[in-house]
Amino acid sequence: MNTQIRRVFMTLLMSMICFFAFAQKTIHGTVKDASGEPMIGVTVSVDGKAGAVTDLDGNFTINNVSEKSKLKISYIGYVAQTINVGSKSQFDIKMQEDAQTLEDVVVVGYGTMKKSDLTGSVSSVGTEKLNAKGAPSLMENLQGATPGVNITQNSGRVGGGFDIEIRGKSSINSSTTPLYVVDGVMCDDIDWLNPQDIERIDVLKDASSTAIYGSRATAGVVMVTTKSGTSVKKDTKATISYDGYYGITKTTRMPDFMDGQSFYQYRFMKFLSYGSTENALLSLARPSYKMEQGALEQGLLYDGTNYVMKQMLATGNTYDWPSLVTGDGEQQNHYLAVSGSNDKLNYHVGLGYNKVDGIYEADKQDRINFKGSLDAKISKLVSIGFNINMARQKNKYANDAAVQDAYRMNPYMVPFYLQDQYDKDGAWHEAGQLANFPGNAYTLGTSSTTSHQFTDAFNPLMQFKNTSKQRETWRALGNFYVQLDFMKGLNFKTTFSPNFTYYREGYYKGYEDPTNPGHTYDVTTTSPYIQVPMTDDYTWSEAYYNTNRSFQWTWDNVINWNKTFKDIHSVGLMGLFSVQSYDNEVGYWAGTNTKLVGSDWYAMQNLTHNATDSYTRYNENSMMSYAIRANYGYKSKYLLTATVRWDGSSKFADGQRWGSFPSVAAAWRITEENFMKKINWISNLKLRLSYGVTGNNTGIGNYATQSVASRYGIYPGMTTGFISSGVVDKLLKWEKSHEFNVGLDFGFLRNRITGSIDWYTKKSTDLLYNVTLPLEAGLNGDDPISLTTNIGSVRNTGLEIALNGVIIDTKDLNWTVSANFSTNKNKVLEINGVGDRYVQTSSVKKQVESSLFVGQSYNALWGYKYDGVVTDRLMTVPDNKAAIDNGFVPGEQVKEYEYYYKVYGIGEGLPKVVDTDGNGKIESNDRQFFRGDPKFTGTFTSNLYYKGWDLGFSVYAKIGQYAYSSFLEEYLRFNDRGRQHLNMDYYIPAGTLIDCDGVNADGSYINPVYQETTHYGIYPFPNNAAASSGLGAMATQFDEAKCITKASFVKVKNITLGYTFPKQWLKPWGCQYLRLYFTVTNPFVITDYKGFDPEWASASRSSDGPSTVTYQIGASIKF
Repeated sequence: MNTQIRRVFMTLLMSMICFFAFAQKTIHGTVKDASGEPMIGVTVSVDGKAGAVTDLDGNFTINNVSEKSKLKISYIGYVAQTINVGSKSQFDIKMQEDAQTLEDVVVVGYGTMKKSDLTGSVSSVGTEKLNAKGAPSLMENLQGATPGVNITQNSGRVGGGFDIEIRGKSSINSSTTPLYVVDGVMCDDIDWLNPQDIERIDVLKDASSTAIYGSRATAGVVMVTTKSGTSVKKDTKATISYDGYYGITKTTRMPDFMDGQSFYQYRFMKFLSYGSTENALLSLARPSYKMEQGALEQGLLYDGTNYVMKQMLATGNTYDWPSLVTGDGEQQNHYLAVSGSNDKLNYHVGLGYNKVDGIYEADKQDRINFKGSLDAKISKLVSIGFNINMARQKNKYANDAAVQDAYRMNPYMVPFYLQDQYDKDGAWHEAGQLANFPGNAYTLGTSSTTSHQFTDAFNPLMQFKNTSKQRETWRALGNFYVQLDFMKGLNFKTTFSPNFTYYREGYYKGYEDPTNPGHTYDVTTTSPYIQVPMTDDYTWSEAYYNTNRSFQWTWDNVINWNKTFKDIHSVGLMGLFSVQSYDNEVGYWAGTNTKLVGSDWYAMQNLTHNATDSYTRYNENSMMSYAIRANYGYKSKYLLTATVRWDGSSKFADGQRWGSFPSVAAAWRITEENFMKKINWISNLKLRLSYGVTGNNTGIGNYATQSVASRYGIYPGMTTGFISSGVVDKLLKWEKSHEFNVGLDFGFLRNRITGSIDWYTKKSTDLLYNVTLPLEAGLNGDDPISLTTNIGSVRNTGLEIALNGVIIDTKDLNWTVSANFSTNKNKVLEINGVGDRYVQTSSVKKQVESSLFVGQSYNALWGYKYDGVVTDRLMTVPDNKAAIDNGFVPGEQVKEYEYYYKVYGIGEGLPKVVDTDGNGKIESNDRQFFRGDPKFTGTFTSNLYYKGWDLGFSVYAKIGQYAYSSFLEEYLRFNDRGRQHLNMDYYIPAGTLIDCDGVNADGSYINPVYQETTHYGIYPFPNNAAASSGLGAMATQFDEAKCITKASFVKVKNITLGYTFPKQWLKPWGCQYLRLYFTVTNPFVITDYKGFDPEWASASRSSDGPSTVTYQIGASIKF
């Protein structure tokens, strides 16, 4: 019996062993993408545990797999698949790219949302579109990418900034800019981030989207999501990627400055005086002009034997100064990243390097970025993570004065000494050395008569060498979070977000000129205008050292609950409690005449301390916030979002500190209705409505409602006192913007055509502004006291259109285009306390650009309108009081010079401006308004793909705006005949002398050349006869009017040709992806603007500079 039992037992045991042996098997498989290409590095896991990774041919093998097991196939950017093993041993798997792209999900305040469920106005831009332009700056890459976002470069220099407006100017404070939120952390700018580290940017535009940020959102919100571990799918093998380019930058589209011939002719005429007859001076209505021998010698630089200008022109020895002060620059950007994950951990680490060398030798920028991100699932309940962005940026700056003067040197100014000689300072200089004064009589060889020169202006090539200015900036921004997932749909997240900025800036002036030992490159500011001796009798060196540290931290606590009932009702609730603190510390140390030559600003103790200008400063502010957001959806058809946020700011006084900012938005997905189901050509149709209130307190200081001590004084034997910071308004309150938005999202032909249309109106009230008080209120030094108060209101109304289209979509050929259009009308509605206008009077430029008028745009220009030149043509007498009072009959034909001389006192060839009211006087009320905002902005982008090749370009346009140009102010300056000018088309009366070789004793000319017929130019006739440097009675008005210019432009921002290598070519090197490309940035511009670049037409001369074009080669690689 026992023997039989043992046999039965052994039989059962062997059967079970055989069963399990056969159940555990080896499986094989191949993974390919949708086009049939094998995929390398795909993770294949078995029952949640590591199994295998596909090889170069996309193959994998896994041993000891049960038929009951499940395979999970995952790869970043592709939809993960789960497959039951069953009886199969061979698997052929095709991966599909993840359909949940940027167009499906957007980042909103304190979370994300499907775009289909969105009720507000949000625009999104992905990394590929951002970096297609090849710009070294993130802001320049963002320019034109979304409608309603107006980004303008405000400088032609390396490190120059950008002005950004979202849906117009919501505040009249220039310091009010959009709120930037980087990975959930609020900051003041984003241009320090590496463009290749950006995953996406979402721009929140309407108040229903921005109200969740309350008091800081009136100018819009820019949400920046950097690349991080959260975008890496679970169980993804580590990948290494590189994106980078190198480019050469060249100046282009240089303004049409005068060359040797045109400057010669201009200068010759600027020495003409009024001619005369035997009896009297000719009529000033139509004068004649003459040249006198003394004027000719001074004008053409007579050296006692020859006319220097004639000699230089004849021999071709004139100089192209723009080419002397500029050179080729370079740009490069590199970003190396490693990312991966397992079932509980996602990570991403990136290192970036960005370098820009400008067209001026000393303009440079060098930046290193580090990015680290980690997200871990500790348990079913707890998740933790962090995200850190850090940067160290070094900037070097060329001498601002040299940049201003670089293009003022005329073609006859000599940059280098032409022979061994003494200069006016008595110093010996050898031929080839930089000339101290390129337009000086000593340099030009006319020193026997010192008036025979252009100017004593200092050589900008030496100015560039005389100073050094550098800034080193450290930025660190991050967030650390803990999230508790209590149950499905209910979680709590607490996040601590520090934001640290520190920079130190040093400046030194007074380097020794090795060609003139004991002297600096600089020149004295008073006669005799010599190079500055390095002695205590002169302030020969200056230095300052500036430090600025700011630290901000935010602690956000967010609870979310989301629930869907019976697939019909979806409900979401979010609650927020947030605390923010900010402090800033500044130190500035100035000194002169260092005792340690060559120490720059690194040994300030060796300088004579300038206690008057040195200072330290500290300030801080804080804010506490609460917010609630509720979302409701009915069958994903009817959508509703409501938010309210309460902010309390330390900037305001008690009773005014708290502000509430509510919003509500609704959407109707029309295509979800039954009556739309049969309309196949409409893929998506959603109507959106929203209303919300946002606030602003960035336009005021941290202590704007408190009178604090600004300066202390000690009075010996008496007392210690202090000077108050000024008059304050204790009732100062929040700016608020009330906005209504209606929008329509659409998609046609299976979403081959998609887009959106938005119309909005936004009224901003209680605007914060600095108002100058009457003199009775007192003085701050020599200036009247000012008061920050709530001054008025402004309204913005606009339209935005975005359109995307897939023109061709086949296996080998794909062509997509996108376009956006936006227009905004800004209007000042009221200015409390100062009437219907507030006129700036500190300068002509300020008066034109910054004065405020009820009924006009905040950015409107207010100035005289140039009306051309008084000519010898016939004109029709206007029907106005001035004409009748001066004896003219309206409608009759008379010569222009007869009419304008009798009515306005200006003759032929002189400038005229528009007499708006026709009263015969040019007064302030003749000024007109010019549009400072563009009528519209737009972008068009095209991308064509064919068998691995890609060709793309983008065009950006700003149309209809005017600018006050400091460039035109300088280079159309008729009261200057020694410096460079634009090659202007000026008026020349018939019979005018335009050249000669000398003047005889009887007044006749040697080899005279006359203007045979009138040349009808658009600018005045240059002469030295009429009052005000030859401009006559309207000189002041003309000098203002000439600067107001059209600044519209259409720019081709980039053209890119690239090639993506087939995967089978890359397999032997273990490479997954390789694309090489060539990009040209800013190759073409269409504009009527005569200066450097219409985009920064309003820049100061020190910030102005030539347009550039960059030629780049780049690569994107992934292993």
